This record gives sequence, structure tokens and C-alpha cells, in this order.
Amino acid sequence: MDTVFDAQFLNLKNSFASQNIEVAVSYTPAGDVHYIYEVDRALTVNIPGVFPRLQELLPGLYPVERDFERRSDGLVVLGTDRVGAGNLTVPQVMDLLDERLGADNPALRGENPLMTPAHIHHITRICPADEPGVPSGYPTQPWPPPSDGGGKRYDVRIGVSDTGLLDGAAVQHSWLTGVSGEDDPLGPVQPNGEPLIPEYAGHGTFVAGVARCMAPDASVYVNNHFLLSGGEREYVIIEKLEELINEFSPQVINLSAGTYTRNNWNSLGFSNFHDRHPDIALVAAAGNDSTDRKFWPAAFPWAVSVGALGTDQANRAWFSNYGDWVKVYALGEGLVNAYAKGVYTYQEPPRRPAQQIFDRMAEWSGTSFSSPLVAGLIAARISRTGDSGWAAAQEAIAMADSQVINGVGPALFPGDEF
Repeated sequence: MDTVFDAQFLNLKNSFASQNIEVAVSYTPAGDVHYIYEVDRALTVNIPGVFPRLQELLPGLYPVERDFERRSDGLVVLGTDRVGAGNLTVPQVMDLLDERLGADNPALRGENPLMTPAHIHHITRICPADEPGVPSGYPTQPWPPPSDGGGKRYDVRIGVSDTGLLDGAAVQHSWLTGVSGEDDPLGPVQPNGEPLIPEYAGHGTFVAGVARCMAPDASVYVNNHFLLSGGEREYVIIEKLEELINEFSPQVINLSAGTYTRNNWNSLGFSNFHDRHPDIALVAAAGNDSTDRKFWPAAFPWAVSVGALGTDQANRAWFSNYGDWVKVYALGEGLVNAYAKGVYTYQEPPRRPAQQIFDRMAEWSGTSFSSPLVAGLIAARISRTGDSGWAAAQEAIAMADSQVINGVGPALFPGDEF
């Protein structure tokens, strides 16, 4: 068993339970984590004929949301707790569906499945590659450092789907000036006068800082989409992304989160995202489990999937996911950027339950942070050229393809222009 996963999943489960939402883990026969899902819930799409067919195959299946026909994302949330006399788990319901579909299962042909679990998306690995640390020397400036911008010609907006923005961060750190977002709340103030820093608090601020260093002229908005110990249900994330797009109109969206899916089949929530928003560049973290297993939505062909390079920027970081589905690798280890001021209690062994005082800066590692580095480079391209997000993303991938690191893959580096 993975002790880090166990520690983080317990926090995740408890956070969802506080909102009366039950989540669980599906394991493979070998005992490995298969996927995380919402109990008694599944997803399908609002396509004529699909739901009636599912009801024929799985009597007792019912729509949870009565207004699904008006949902702009086309998703339908289903209740599974009445299937099989109500004594089947979601994995068992999914296995039953596969059995009854047989060879007529579209997922076996590489198409979207008719129904999936309601997967839980989470800050990669249910956590970044490590927990935040105090940078040596107590620096006041980020690493990599802010770009000079190269001269702004066009407006560009980066939407960050994450944990929100720490109060005052945009004032305290010059490279975050003008960055806005939803609040990323800290915990109660302790007797020493310092607030507690909840798990994952500051993640969105750190991500925004990395992106802004690469694109200093970009407008950045940080949503608090992952406040339940870094997790959220897939259909809720899609709904929140639609709200972000409607309200902020970003050309680039950074998503330093994702999920492993049942049987590695397409993430149904994101399956038609690009069709609805073809000009937006979705830059997504590849995951931190040192596996070639696909992590979604990064694994979609239309997404800009980003793996992590180590501090030498010549080798893959030890934690980074990899594979032919990862389009770009960028620095993801030992980054320094804006963080919270307060006391953090470590959640993972071997440092758990040690405490650390932070003073608005942290060193952190993960594909969570290589992703906004690439998102920032794409935004910088848009600022110079006026390209659409999609066109700028293709230029980024082409640049990375011209800088292949042997044994790793295509790479981008801080300061690259394309």
C-alpha cells in the first residue's frame, strides 16, 4: 500500500464527508488504486437515446438532476443506488453494464463510454509530488524569475482552475500585481499569531505565480475549484470551468489536476470540452505517480499535457508521469514562488505531523507547477502575436518537438519564445 496515498485519501474522504458527499476508491485485482469515485453516482451524456438505453440495460438507474436538459456541458448525473436491488457498488454497476453491452461497448473501439463513474478530480497524485518546503536562504524572489515580457501587444487572459488566491498575495508579491481570483482561505489564528495553513492552501497562488513569471503581461484569474482537500467531482469541475469561461473569457486555462479513469477510458466530463471551446488552450498536468498510465484530461489529444523535468532540466523528474501522450516536459522540481504566511502541519510520512512556519514563499515540486510554466509561455506568445489559445498551443508543441531531450521527450524552458 502507498502510505502517502492513504494519508491523502483519508483527508480527501473526510473533506467530502463534511459536505455529505461519500467518495471511495476502486482497486485493481493486484491491489493498486484504479480510480476514485463518488459513491452511488455515475455520469452519462445528454445525447438522444443514450439514457433510455442505459435504463434498459440497468433497470433502476435514474437521473439525479432534473434540469439536465438545460446543462450547457451536456452531462447527466445518474443515481446507481437502485440498480440490482440497491446492493451494488459503482464498480459493480459498471462491470454489469460492460457485461450486458458485450462487444457493443463503444469504449472498446476507442470511443467515449456510454457511462462512467463520477470520477473525483484532484490536485495531481491526490497531492503534488511533495509538500511545500521553506526555500533555502529565505528568498523573496521566485525561481524561475519573472520574464521581461518582451513587450505586450495584445491582451491575454489565463484562467487558473485551482484552490483560489491567497488574500493579499497580489499586493505582497510584485510579480502577482493585478492577479485576481476567489479567496483561498487560511485556518484559524494560533496563539503565536500565525494562522494555520490548510492542506493545499496556497496551491493556486503558487500556480498563478509560476504562470505570471512566464507571462508578466497576462491577466490572471484564479478560481477556488478544489477546496475539498484538493479534490472535486468531475461534473462539478466541468460546470465551474464553464462559469470561468463565461465570466473571464480566458484564451488559456491551466488545470493542475486530473484523474485516472476506469479502464483508462476517456474522461466523459471532458470528452466534448474542446468541441465547445476550440480556441482555448487547456494546459493540464500529467500527474505525479511516475507511471505511463494516462491521466485525464491531460491525456486527450487536444490538451497540452505537461510532464516535469528535474532541477537540471535535462532529465525527467523522479515523480513525473510519462508516455507518448505527454506532449511537453518543463521544469517541475524545486520551483520557488508565492505561498501563504502561517503554520503548516505536514500530512505525509515521514514528516507528519511536524509543523513548519512559512513567510509567503515556498519551494514546491510537481507537474502542478510545470503545467503553469507552459501555460505562461503560451500566454506570452499570445501577448506578442494575438494568436488564439489553440494556435499558440500548437506553436508551443512545435517548439518543444524541436527541443527533444533524449530519453525524456519534447521540452520547453523558461524564457522560450516561439
